[in-house]
Amino acid sequence: MKKFGLKDWLTLICTLSAIATSAVVVLTFLTTYHFINSMPSFNSYQPLQIGVSITMALWAIRFSLYRVGKERYIYSSICFLIALVSMFFAVNMVM
Repeated sequence: MKKFGLKDWLTLICTLSAIATSAVVVLTFLTTYHFINSMPSFNSYQPLQIGVSITMALWAIRFSLYRVGKERYIYSSICFLIALVSMFFAVNMVM
């Protein structure tokens, strides 16, 4: 039986973060369009922006560690740029 290595842990954390962000997307849209009224924390897009920025930062780390060649720089740069832009909007309270 193979040991659970660092690559496996990072992949698991990235996948769980993507699943959590997907759940936040669904809850945000359901609350925004008034299908659910009992979750006031999802009335704004801030949880969505924070979730996307954390997920993209984790994926940028994963791509920079486990890709080779041009893919390493292109994929990690794109993910890191999305994380920075999303965090900028979350910090500046852009709705």
